[in-house]
Amino acid sequence: MKCLVIGYGSIGQRHARVLQEMGHDVALVSRSTTPEFLVFRSISEGVETWEPQYVVIANDTKIHAASLSELAKLKYEGITLVEKPLAAQIEELGAVPSGSVYVGYTLRFHPIIQRLVKHLRDEQLWTLTAYVGQFLPDWRPDSDYRKSYSARKEDGGVIRDLSHELDYVQLCAGTCRQTIVSGGQLSSLEIESEDAATLLAKLDRCPLATVHVNYLDRSPSRWIIANGSMGTIHVDLIKGVFSINGKEELVPVVRDSMIRDQHLAAMHQETSMLCTLEDAMATMRWIEAAHESLRTTHWVTVES
Repeated sequence: MKCLVIGYGSIGQRHARVLQEMGHDVALVSRSTTPEFLVFRSISEGVETWEPQYVVIANDTKIHAASLSELAKLKYEGITLVEKPLAAQIEELGAVPSGSVYVGYTLRFHPIIQRLVKHLRDEQLWTLTAYVGQFLPDWRPDSDYRKSYSARKEDGGVIRDLSHELDYVQLCAGTCRQTIVSGGQLSSLEIESEDAATLLAKLDRCPLATVHVNYLDRSPSRWIIANGSMGTIHVDLIKGVFSINGKEELVPVVRDSMIRDQHLAAMHQETSMLCTLEDAMATMRWIEAAHESLRTTHWVTVES
């Protein structure tokens, strides 16, 4: 397919490389130049000249909505994959392209998450806990974390940045209906946004879900514990361990396999594990309810 990657930061570079390795023709929309790819300076130039069948929006979160609107204005009708989150704020969203639009919650294609979803599908859940933490300055060691979008209050923060957890928790246990959050800018990191938060939530299929996210862990952590009629499932996405009632199994993950599988699913319209616009909107509503709860310290109903 003819693919157009909008944005050439670290995630845009990865998308472009993987798509090229998959055998697709790749061009970019970027202010940067690279000898590896044809580069256009605007979305309109890229769409009108390159005529892509597949577009990846991998630019700054705060311009995701504008990029979608631009594609719609240009009457682009192909497949679109938007990096997560869908937008910085729900009210920013306007028109979207008429073709299929998916959101890049790549962890849906982690073999452990896929196995977890399968095991929980028909079970009664009692509690679900997800934890993720990684030291923000280590994310992009070649750049100043204080100047990243993560540091900005209006479109950054650990709840937005690590919303993978909010997405897959809903994939496992249904839509979030109510939430209360504690946290904020707690550490010595020089940022405006929240660097740690614990979200308590009531989901359609789980009365007690807890999600903890932080920019602070010097040793990266990402794990999940589910209790229910199936017993106890404990998974560690960093170590690649899947455990049911204490019986552990190692689950290998091949480099770039998740992003490759996500592209394949989007291109072939295999929607069972893809994050749809509806799914992404549910996560955005939870994010906004979480920020409201941080401000008010009260339970917040997540609007449907």
